[in-house]
Amino acid sequence: MIIEKNTRDSLASRLSAHGYSVCLAMTGTEALEALSQHNITHAVILNAISMRSNGARTCAALKRAAPSYPILIYSDREKPAKADVLLRPGLSTRKLINRVELYSPMDKKHCLQYGDIFLDEEKQRVFTPKGVSHLSTKEIQILKYLIKKKGALVPKEELFTKIWKTSYVGDMNTLYTYINFLRGAIEQDPSDPRYLCTVRGKGYLLNGK
Repeated sequence: MIIEKNTRDSLASRLSAHGYSVCLAMTGTEALEALSQHNITHAVILNAISMRSNGARTCAALKRAAPSYPILIYSDREKPAKADVLLRPGLSTRKLINRVELYSPMDKKHCLQYGDIFLDEEKQRVFTPKGVSHLSTKEIQILKYLIKKKGALVPKEELFTKIWKTSYVGDMNTLYTYINFLRGAIEQDPSDPRYLCTVRGKGYLLNGK
């Protein structure tokens, strides 16, 4: 669903032209009514620029009515607290589609699963109880490798050499950085990881629950 008024930079027109079925609302009130009447499958996008507003009140009302729907706001101002993603003016249609597709429904048949973790490699995203997060190529490679190990301890040297395709393990700071990125994507509290666990001095293991 897209909330926007008539504008030359119409997000609804851009997505419709690429085959998306768009539920269009002109106001926040119309959007709230539409949420109760239609099956919204992806996300709610608020074109705050077209509304000449910061969108904060609309985002808050939407979150109260439908907390499970991600809210993407297209704005040249600060991101409201109740919005999930800020889209800036000048965003290409391809990048807009990529952002929307991140929130398309999960198809478990196309995911690699381990416990609570569902990796959608094709769309470069991961689903956990925290929600859905986009992953970089390296993050996907690391997570996929750990999933296939099914909870077994993976020495950090093994993980580094397999993912970066090198035999040099003298400096693995890059691995540590990507482990932190990955924890940020899948953990409720990255400082106290539940899924991606460190075995001090040895390596990492993935806990599915």
